[in-house]
Amino acid sequence: MAKPLQKDRENRSADKKDLTFHPYNITPETAKTAVLLLESPEPEILCQTLRAITKFSAQDMLNRQLLFDLNAIRYILPHIDHAELNIRRFALKALAQLCQLPHAPEVVLDNPQNLRKIALMLVKVEDIFVLEFASLVLCELTREPLGCDQLVSANILNTLFNRMKNSSDPDVQNNCLQTLSNLLADPVCASEVTKSNQFSWVSLLALMQSEYLAIQHAALRTVDQLIRRYKDYAVQKTFRASTGVLDLCDILESYEFRDVHTEVLGVLRDYAETEENAAHLYQSGCVLRLLAYLDMALPAMKPHCLAVLTKMSFTANGRDALYQTGTDLVFCSQLLSTNADLLADAAMGVANMTKLLPAAVRMSDTNIIEALCGILADDGAPWFFVRINSLRALAELCRIIPKAAYRLVEPSTFTTLRNINKKVADTPIEAQRVAVQCYINLQSYHVSLAAMLNADFMQELLNILQRIDIKLKMMTCTALCGLMAEDVSKELFTARKGEEVVSNNLLIEHVGLRTALCELITGSVTDEGADVYLDLGTVHYMVENKQARYAVGAWEPALEAIFQQHPSAKLAYTGRLDINDKTRDGFYVQKRLSSPFPTLRALLEVADPSRDPVFVCSFQPPDAESISAVDLRTPKYSPTSRSDRSLSPGRLLDDKNLRHYLLRLRIWFGDPSKSLHYLEIEDAHYEVRYRDKCAEVSSTLKQKAALLAEYVAEVMSGLTQERDCSLPSVHLHLADIMMEMRSNMIGLGFVKCGGALERALLYKVLADRAGMPCALVRACSARAWCEVAVPEPDPEESDVEQNYPAGLLRANYVVDLTQYPGRLLPIGGVDAKLICGPACDALYTARSPPDICKCTK
Repeated sequence: MAKPLQKDRENRSADKKDLTFHPYNITPETAKTAVLLLESPEPEILCQTLRAITKFSAQDMLNRQLLFDLNAIRYILPHIDHAELNIRRFALKALAQLCQLPHAPEVVLDNPQNLRKIALMLVKVEDIFVLEFASLVLCELTREPLGCDQLVSANILNTLFNRMKNSSDPDVQNNCLQTLSNLLADPVCASEVTKSNQFSWVSLLALMQSEYLAIQHAALRTVDQLIRRYKDYAVQKTFRASTGVLDLCDILESYEFRDVHTEVLGVLRDYAETEENAAHLYQSGCVLRLLAYLDMALPAMKPHCLAVLTKMSFTANGRDALYQTGTDLVFCSQLLSTNADLLADAAMGVANMTKLLPAAVRMSDTNIIEALCGILADDGAPWFFVRINSLRALAELCRIIPKAAYRLVEPSTFTTLRNINKKVADTPIEAQRVAVQCYINLQSYHVSLAAMLNADFMQELLNILQRIDIKLKMMTCTALCGLMAEDVSKELFTARKGEEVVSNNLLIEHVGLRTALCELITGSVTDEGADVYLDLGTVHYMVENKQARYAVGAWEPALEAIFQQHPSAKLAYTGRLDINDKTRDGFYVQKRLSSPFPTLRALLEVADPSRDPVFVCSFQPPDAESISAVDLRTPKYSPTSRSDRSLSPGRLLDDKNLRHYLLRLRIWFGDPSKSLHYLEIEDAHYEVRYRDKCAEVSSTLKQKAALLAEYVAEVMSGLTQERDCSLPSVHLHLADIMMEMRSNMIGLGFVKCGGALERALLYKVLADRAGMPCALVRACSARAWCEVAVPEPDPEESDVEQNYPAGLLRANYVVDLTQYPGRLLPIGGVDAKLICGPACDALYTARSPPDICKCTK
C-alpha cells in the first residue's frame, strides 16, 4: 500500500471559532457593506449594524451624505417598526440623522405610510428613546410642506401638544415644539395648529421659562409665530387674555434669563404691530417696564428695547401710549447718545411721533432740529438707517410744525439739508428723495418758502430734475410746482432754462413723470416761457404725440396753458381762437403755415421780402409818451407781455393805421367801461383786459358787431375805385408792401386790400380791444372767418338795452366780411356755410392732417 504524500492534519481551530457578530467601526470603505447588512434577517446583526451606522453618522455630515448616496434610507425604513425594541431605537436614530440632509425628507415622504407609522409611535409607544427619535424624525420631515400636510392628515396634533406639555424628557418637548413651529411656518397647515383642542397658551408660556435654553428658544419662536398671525382674531384675543405680555416682561427683568432677552424683545416688537396689541402693551404696564429696562439694560440690549418702542410709534394707539409715558422725549434724548445703534430707531421714533400733534409740539421745544442736522452732517454715520431716518424725522417735523420749519431754513441747518443733493456721488437715491420731500413740506410756510426763492436753489432743483431716477424727478416737479405760486419763481425758472430741462424730460415715456411735468408746465408757463417752448419744438412735439395726449390726463391742460400765453401758436396748431382767447401785442399769423410753427424772433431774424408774408399785430408806438394822444382816458402805460418786448422797433415799422382804427372804434362805441360792466380796469389801452373782468354784456353788442364788420371791410376794400379784393389783387398788394418794407413782416394796419384771412385777423384784434366776444377760425391759407357771441334780446323789448351774464355766452353768429359785409349769419345756416365751407373740411394748422376725412351729410 502506497504511503500517503501528506499526513492528515487535525483542524484544531474549529472548536475555537466565534460565530457571534461583534460590533465594528464603519469606515467610508466599508459603508456599502454595512448598508447591505441591513437586509440580514439576524436581529443581532441588524442591531449592531444600525448602532454602527448611528456612530458613523454622528462623526461628520459627509458620512451621512455617503450613506444617503448609498440609499441607506430605503434599507433603514423597514426596521423602524421592528419587533425588537433596540432595533427600532437605532433605526429611528439613524433615520433622524439622515433626515437632517437637505433632500433626505423627500425620500421618506415619497410613501405617506412612512410618516404615518412614525406618528403612530408617538401616540402608542411610551419608550423614552423611541419617543425622542420619532419626534426628531417628525421635526425634520415637517421642514417640507409635504411633510406638514401628511402630519396634519395623520391627526396627531393633540398628541403633539400633550407630549410637549407632559413629557418628562426635555428632548421630546423640544422636538414637539420644533414640529409645531414648522407647522406654523406653513401657510396651509398653520390654522390647523390653533384649532386643536389641546392648544393653550398656559403650557406654551410656561416653556418660555424652562431651565433648558433650547426649549426656551423654541418656545419663544413658536409664540412669535403665533402672535404674528394678526388676522387670526381668536389667537390674538386669547393671547391678550393670557399672561403672555407679563411673562415676557418677567423674563426681561430676570438676570437668570439674560440669554433670551434678545428673543423676548423680538417677540414684543412683533406683537406691537396692530392697534389693539399696542393698546394692550400700554394697559398691561409693559411700556413703563420697557422704559425701566432701557435705563438698566446692557448696551447690547438697548437697541432691541428701543426697537419695541419705535415699533409702537407706527400705530395711533401706540403713539398715544408713548406720549402718555413721555417716550417721545426719550427718543429725542437718545439722538444725543454715543451709542450709534440707537440713532436709527430713535430718529424713526421721532418721525412717527410727529404724526401726533401734541408730541410734535413737545419735541419741537427741544433742540431736536439741531440734533437731527448734526447726525445728517456726520459723514461717518451710515445712511441706512441712521441718517435717512433722521432725514425722515426732519421731513415730518417740518410738515406740521412751523417752528421746526423756521429753524431748518436757518443758514447752517439749511446748508446741511441742501448738501444731500449736492453731494450726489456719496448720497443714496432714497436720501435724495426724502430731501426733496423736505423741500415740499417747507413750502407750507411763507418764511421757509422765501428762503427757497433764489437762483441757486432753482438751479439745484433743475439739476435734480436731470437725474435718472423717475420718482425723484416726479417729486422735484412737485417741489417746483409749489414754488410757482410766486411770480419771481417763474422768472427764475425761465432764467435758469427750466423749459429746456422740462422739454428733455418729456421725451421719457413714463405716464407718471409726464403727468408731473405737464402740471409743472401748467403752473410755470409765462408768455416768455411759452415762446421758449415753441422755439424748442416742445409745442409741436406735444401736439403731434397723439398717444401721450390720450394716456396722460394733464397733457391737454399743459398745452392749453401754453396756448393761453401764446395765441399765435394756438391759432397755428388748432386753427381756432375762441371768444376767450385774446390776441395781444405781438400776435402774428403766417400767410402760409410752416411746420413746426416758428417764433416771432425766428421770423424776424430771417425777414425776407421773397418769403411768404407774416401779419403782425403791433399797436404800441415807438415812443410810449405818445400814448396819451390817442387815449381818451390817458391811463398809465405798462407793457404786459414778453411778445411786446420781442418786437424790435427797428425791424417793424410803426403801425399808425392800426392805432387809428382803434381810436375810431372808441369814438363810435364809447369807452368800454360804459358798454361793459367791469371792475378796476387800469390797463394798457392796446391790450385786452376788459372781458377778463367782465360780469355782464349789453344787448347792443349785436349792432356793434355788425358795425365793426362794415368798418373792417371798408378799410380793407382796396386802393382802387373798383375795390378789387380778389386773390390776385391781394397777393400783388402784399408783394408791394413787402418790397417797400424790404421784409415779409407786415403790420396788419398796412394792409389796405385784404381777403378773408386779412379781414378776419383785423376784425379779431379790434373786437378783442373793443370788448366784443369774438372767435377766429382758419380753414386754409386764405380762408378764415370770425364768429361772435352776442345776446339775443327779446323781440318785444328790442328797443330797451338789457344786460346778460357774460359767462353764458357762446359763439352764435358768423360775421360776413367779404360778400355782404355787416351781416351776422346764424351758425349752421345756409348762408353761413357759404362762408365757412363744408363741415368736413379740416382746419388749416401746422400739425399733420387727419388720416381719415369724416364727412357729414
